Amino acid sequence: MSEFEQYDQNGIQAPPEEQIAFRPERLDPVDVMQEEPFEPDFRNTFDDYGDYKEPTAEPVIRRIRKPSLIKKIRIPRILFVAIYFALIVGLGILLANYGWKFADDALGLTRPDDMVEIVITDKDDLDDVTAKLKEVGLIRYDFLFKKYCQIRKNTEFFDPGIYHVKLSCDYHAIVNNLNANAVSRETVTVMIREGEDCFEIFDLLEKNGVCTREKLEEAAANYKFNYEFLRRIPYQSSNRLEGYLFPDTYQFYLMDEPENVLGRLLRNFNAKLDEDDLALVEKSGYSLKDIITMASIVEAEAGSDEERYLIASVIYNRLTRWDYGERKLGMDSTVYYGAKLLGKGFSTTLESRYNTYKYEGLPPGPICNPGLNSIRAVLNPEETDYFYFATDVNGKNRFFETKEAFEAFLASDEYQDIIPDEYKQGEDD
Repeated sequence: MSEFEQYDQNGIQAPPEEQIAFRPERLDPVDVMQEEPFEPDFRNTFDDYGDYKEPTAEPVIRRIRKPSLIKKIRIPRILFVAIYFALIVGLGILLANYGWKFADDALGLTRPDDMVEIVITDKDDLDDVTAKLKEVGLIRYDFLFKKYCQIRKNTEFFDPGIYHVKLSCDYHAIVNNLNANAVSRETVTVMIREGEDCFEIFDLLEKNGVCTREKLEEAAANYKFNYEFLRRIPYQSSNRLEGYLFPDTYQFYLMDEPENVLGRLLRNFNAKLDEDDLALVEKSGYSLKDIITMASIVEAEAGSDEERYLIASVIYNRLTRWDYGERKLGMDSTVYYGAKLLGKGFSTTLESRYNTYKYEGLPPGPICNPGLNSIRAVLNPEETDYFYFATDVNGKNRFFETKEAFEAFLASDEYQDIIPDEYKQGEDD
């Protein structure tokens, strides 16, 4: 057996005398088996790391979602549409309301005729003048008046001075008044009565120095007034505006432009008919032109407010319930108007579409300019069985249901023939 060389822990070979001979055969097998297991001694190697602990698994935290107290609400489609429609309608009403307020302020429709004084200095600009106008009540919406002045390109038209202006003036009149030239420009008050036709109105305006009849007829026939109720009425006829020149008391400038004068009357007509009136027109089944035509006949035939509703019922009855085959109105007032257009006298045989003794239905258009009472009488007629009426000696109309009763009245002393002899031509039917 060879001997193993032995080394110390530093790798240095020990001297021979210190080396121990190793002979495996001398070892007891039992001692070898009973030798204690090797346990490494790390001493203080891991002291800096503290006591070692086995890692433990981190607990898994699961979040449990609590049920929401507010459930998602699903709006039915039909409800959504209804809400949307309600919003649109509400917005339309709101805009219409403000539209009326703006129009009322710009046109001076509801302001009184009181005179107010305005003092303008040489330092006043558009903002200063607008503030003064608002202070005295001539305007309500300063931004609207400023916009009007900008559109007219008259933002520096104000001349220093003391001006007296009526509260009922519209923006156009206010602007024209607030300059030096307006001081010498006179105004005139003209009252247009219910039942006057357009030619009578033209003569009245000419007589008062507002405008000549010739210019008024030309503007009435050919000037394009932007109103829906005139859209389907043909041009080139001097009575084109008949029925829409609203009777009222007006303040006009002397020698004004015809479109300004006629525009004032048309604006008033457009403003007088409210939403309820227009709804009744729609409900009636007749056009606005038909309603105004019937109202003009009522205005020409009626002697009092009570008679208006009864005459309106006669017109409806003859148009819808006439039992004699031909539904002719047989109204003297329409024949008078047709004769006037032709320059002829009254005759029930007159060749004119306004001759309601000869032609069925309504005449081609209004025969005069009715007031609001006659218009609303046509929109709300009495329900009667009257088909006839005639004037008695006291100037009142008598109403009859049958032709026999009507003819008996005509043959009596109580009947008054209101047609002057000089206007009678031809034979009556």
